[in-house]
Amino acid sequence: MDLNITNSDIAYIVFALVAVIVAFMLIKKVAGCLIKAVIFAILVAILGYLYYNFSMVEESGDGTEVEMTE
Repeated sequence: MDLNITNSDIAYIVFALVAVIVAFMLIKKVAGCLIKAVIFAILVAILGYLYYNFSMVEESGDGTEVEMTE
């Protein structure tokens, strides 16, 4: 079994390894950013839901809650 590896083959292998490493690092950074964005969107949705539901209720003078009507 004779393996003939030329300089162009070695250059191609090094280039492929560098490309894989760069792609892995890029995907890792993008995925981290996307996870943060999804968590932020979920928090905004929860806060919006709470604001919408609890802004429609106001307290009357005797301590009971009365739902506001428009």
